[in-house]
Amino acid sequence: MKADLILAGGRVRTLGRSGLATHSHLAVAGGVVIAAGGEEVMGLRGTRTRVIDLEGAAVLPGFNDAHAHVVYYGLTRFGADLSGTHNVAEILARLRVHGRGLKPGEWQQGMGYRAAELAEKRAPHRLELDRATGPRPAFIDERGGHARVANSAALAAAGITDTTKDPPGGRIGRDTNGEPSGLLLETAMRLVADVQPPTPIHRRTQGILKAQRLLLSRGITSVGAAVNRGFADDLRAYQKLADGGRLRMRVNEFLSWELLEAAGGLGVRAGFGGALVRAGPIKVFVDGGAERIATRSGKSAWRTTPAELRELVGIASRAGLQVAAHAIGDGAIAATCDAVESAGAATLRHRVEHCLICPPDLQRRLARLGMVAVMQPMAVRFARQFPSATFQAHDRWHFAAHGPLLKAGVQVAFSSDLPVAVDPNPWPGIRAAVEDRINGISELAALRAYTSAGAYASFEEGVKGTLDPGMLADIQVYDVDPFAEPRAKWERLRPRAVLLGGVTVFGELR
Repeated sequence: MKADLILAGGRVRTLGRSGLATHSHLAVAGGVVIAAGGEEVMGLRGTRTRVIDLEGAAVLPGFNDAHAHVVYYGLTRFGADLSGTHNVAEILARLRVHGRGLKPGEWQQGMGYRAAELAEKRAPHRLELDRATGPRPAFIDERGGHARVANSAALAAAGITDTTKDPPGGRIGRDTNGEPSGLLLETAMRLVADVQPPTPIHRRTQGILKAQRLLLSRGITSVGAAVNRGFADDLRAYQKLADGGRLRMRVNEFLSWELLEAAGGLGVRAGFGGALVRAGPIKVFVDGGAERIATRSGKSAWRTTPAELRELVGIASRAGLQVAAHAIGDGAIAATCDAVESAGAATLRHRVEHCLICPPDLQRRLARLGMVAVMQPMAVRFARQFPSATFQAHDRWHFAAHGPLLKAGVQVAFSSDLPVAVDPNPWPGIRAAVEDRINGISELAALRAYTSAGAYASFEEGVKGTLDPGMLADIQVYDVDPFAEPRAKWERLRPRAVLLGGVTVFGELR
């Protein structure tokens, strides 16, 4: 077989059998790698082979971001950008400007503020939002996706009054008069979300394309597309783009737990789909955001109770479906392990998303049950810069336990959790994981967590994640060798070119 493409004279790291060892040449045919080595690879050159002289450029497998809210991020690009706001007045000013471009009757959305970063140290009140939005329903998200604020019109549309009870797993914020303040936490957000007009599919596809441009620019060729709730249209939007030749990354689309019965009835199983679009795991929230987690030593905040979780994991497992459980605290992780153990489903690679507080006994259980820890390595840096009462000092030894989990035999896959992380660039997370003085890991282990481990989490480790012969030619090329650079410069790394199946999908291969 002759090569379609040969990358020559570079620093190629396959991250597979040869680890971080460098090769000078890489050959591709039919969308897969057929050889990695030295000058002998040029023996695969044919009359139609394209040869690119890399002139020392570095080559790595494309990154796999195993947990990113792709559609959610894309749709927020059409709302008011509230990131970086310092006070409520700044939020209102941005909403006023954004609202001028909306159609009559269109709901206003915004995303990106953090209550802890505001001068008031609180979320805006609905009456404050009313001053900027008037009678138009408005619903804004705190960055992180676990709290939103509705204005008076949005609360009225949902029928929320001072007599409305908190839903299981959520809370309606109230002011000193006992009236709804507009703040909705966890499952309470759905009271308003359920009455919002559905987003048309063309807007979803536009949002995906916006997210795709960002992900590709960071060397990400595969993504685990997490959901906040059960939008069945997301899968259709990805497939529509794929059919039209506009999807240029590989997508493992999560399905919300509301779709469990339908998915099982249709015969969807773990790994269902094609080379570009796959129906991924069933997503369920066990606990909430960082301030509302389930721990074994303190008060627990359950979005899905242990009994409900056991039933859900049992149903999914019997249908051959993988579960991705949002579990931050050790109580939530333990409950997920209990559910998987009860289901006897060690072969389905059930996933713990975030897995932040994971003591040794749970590390061993995850390994024994064949589970995957899908983590965000930037959490290490965040915990250092913004210490929280939620994570006690003794938890720090078990916080983001990348090294101990790997040592216990758990597959650890890295991700960004976009848009919780506003930039999905993997390099800062790789650096944070390597330089963590408590639970740090090697550079090779961190890179594999962002490549082959993500492929393992979606049952694709046999086809992608390394640049060994026979693997998909999902490739990123850098002008400089990252490992010849100080780690302090990694945050500024951007690929010169990104290839999917040997075809350039971002930048220029020259």
